[in-house]
Amino acid sequence: MNENLWNGNWSRWRKDMDPSPFALKALRLMKMRGVLSVLDAGCGRGRDSLLFASNGINVTALDVSDEALRGLSHPKIAPVCADLTAYDPKPGSFDAVYANLSLHYFDDATTRAVFGRLEKALTEGGVLFVRCRSVNDPLYGKGEEVAPDMFKNPYVRHFFSPDYMRSLLTGFDPAVVREVEEDYYGPCVFTEAVAVKRFP
Repeated sequence: MNENLWNGNWSRWRKDMDPSPFALKALRLMKMRGVLSVLDAGCGRGRDSLLFASNGINVTALDVSDEALRGLSHPKIAPVCADLTAYDPKPGSFDAVYANLSLHYFDDATTRAVFGRLEKALTEGGVLFVRCRSVNDPLYGKGEEVAPDMFKNPYVRHFFSPDYMRSLLTGFDPAVVREVEEDYYGPCVFTEAVAVKRFP
């Protein structure tokens, strides 16, 4: 990941800190399953981390940008500045991993490696929540194609089909994978998944 790019992005970001619709959906399931700890993988300014923390969940808020993490403060939040492609937490560290629009920047090999480490970071029966841009998103096909379903415009973004998402979840019980249309600073289509780590 390009730390300078994201530091520049977050230094200009002045949007509200209301939680995302995806986080609100994730929180409901976290409460049902008694989640006590969550890794917010690619947390940005931490708007979703704050939602989880304010509901009593211990949050590790991870982002590559120290600018994004600046000012993120809550007694239940531990900010960590690290690159997702290198972050390798202790196995079984979290009851849930939440990744909202943070895992669609890597090539296939890197994506599979990141998903593998996030799976290991979960407790048995832990839940993964992930949302990425869909191949049906309006941005798909814009810019320079650098790999299958990957386009640089102005930076590289990897677009996920539901089948591709499922292929990344081999260590999980059958996942709920769907495409969702949503207004996110303009019309967007996302591929999202909720998956429970399989017991051995």
